[in-house]
Amino acid sequence: MAIIMSEFTQQVEPGLKANKKYTRFFYRFKIDGLTKRGVIDYENKDWDKRTRISKAKQEIMVLKEKEIDTTLDFTDTSTLNKVSEVYFDIACKESTWTTELKNVYKLYCRDSIGKKKIKDIKKVHIDALQKSMENQGKSDRTEGGCSPRTIKKVLVECLKPILLYALENKVIDNIPTIKAPPQTKRKKTVKDGGIKLATLYKTIMELYEDNGFYRALFLFALYGRRWNEIRTLSWSDIDLLNNIYTIRAENNKIGEEQTYDLPQPIIAAIHEIKDDNIGLVFKSPVTGKELTPPKKQLNRVKSASGIEELTMHYFRHILVSAMGEMGTATTVLSASLGHTNLQTVNDFYLSANHIKGSKVANDAIKSITKQD
Repeated sequence: MAIIMSEFTQQVEPGLKANKKYTRFFYRFKIDGLTKRGVIDYENKDWDKRTRISKAKQEIMVLKEKEIDTTLDFTDTSTLNKVSEVYFDIACKESTWTTELKNVYKLYCRDSIGKKKIKDIKKVHIDALQKSMENQGKSDRTEGGCSPRTIKKVLVECLKPILLYALENKVIDNIPTIKAPPQTKRKKTVKDGGIKLATLYKTIMELYEDNGFYRALFLFALYGRRWNEIRTLSWSDIDLLNNIYTIRAENNKIGEEQTYDLPQPIIAAIHEIKDDNIGLVFKSPVTGKELTPPKKQLNRVKSASGIEELTMHYFRHILVSAMGEMGTATTVLSASLGHTNLQTVNDFYLSANHIKGSKVANDAIKSITKQD
């Protein structure tokens, strides 16, 4: 029976969609270059929505494992590209971070050393890859060379685990030494973070006084959420009864479900969004699908606030600088930003209880922005 794609309007995660009632799920994934697709039907199951979603994800994992069982064999003569495919499909959780690693592998490893046999990869090849990244990146922003942080991501956080996976599967006897490059570029410091935070809050509240959609979107950024966390937020992730919201594991870098305090200015804006409260919160006003980066609206905020260097991620740097000026504890900053590693905050932004930490941070933002 043909699959009617128009039935599946609700994005659950990459490769998985549901119908409006979340009783039927369409899945699509690739194994060894072959696309697998189908429908999972729970219409006769007496489960709530959250359970149906969880069961669908589990069933897809089983389907993938069955498919992968026929293609997961690799030997010392298999290419790095082959090993990487199995590694990402089997050993990694489905998350934003995994997707990011897949992308950097595709950009920097696939065509440079990916076609080499896993047994033939030597330190000289890795050194050559690092040298080429130091000289030129893959975008206008990195055309003069990748940052040490990007090089670390490619070599240490992407390539090294793949080689270790081959070692653990006993197809190679050792791996070349891979070290992170010296971190010559340090964290961004924002001068007068408190003033900028207050300015941005006032700008957002005035520009979008009659537009709850964009007021909520930019307030989420102001309160520390990453763009990917904002654009993938679903109505089912927001609990207005308890004033909390959840960033699902597949949509954050940590790969763990994180729940945060929902501040009053965002609650008020959310109530003004004209929507059926199904699927994504921030659907495209034009297509009704996942929203692309709001460049036009961000330019409005830049112009009105006078903060020309503003990006969706720069909101987080401003927040951390403002909190630091107030003497906010690093543990609170780490929890409110969604980190579990305190060193990440110390290195790049300035045991995490995200609800408590975000509540403390939200109260500090309320004080800085002089909310009534």
